[in-house]
Amino acid sequence: MSEQNVDVVKTFFHLFSAGRLDEIRKEYLTDDFEWIYHGPASLPWAGVYRGAAGFDRFFEIVHGLLEVRDLEVQEYLDAGDRIVVLGVSHTRILANDATYDAPWMTVFRIRDGRICQYLDLYDTASVVEALNRPQP
Repeated sequence: MSEQNVDVVKTFFHLFSAGRLDEIRKEYLTDDFEWIYHGPASLPWAGVYRGAAGFDRFFEIVHGLLEVRDLEVQEYLDAGDRIVVLGVSHTRILANDATYDAPWMTVFRIRDGRICQYLDLYDTASVVEALNRPQP
């Protein structure tokens, strides 16, 4: 069962990289899906997002602020119904053209072949610094 859970998460990242968010929402999230993004109040998308509407709201906020240039997944750690993923994001802030490289760790909780929780742990200090950099 656990190998199947790793495959669900790998598919999530493949679809995300391809911009296929509708497919993720419809086929890979449970109805009670919860996305927890830890960060300070100065980070516009920090918070908890629930269900399909929360998933859409997260991306609505993020798409208006940044462009993920590359999402580098480095390792998948299989913990049964939880899959831990380590990686680095290479991102550009749209408002000021600042860039940052931020290491991250996510913990996906899988139930019946679908993602029911996404815990997003990020190097938010580098993100906030890039957001606050003055425009060129």
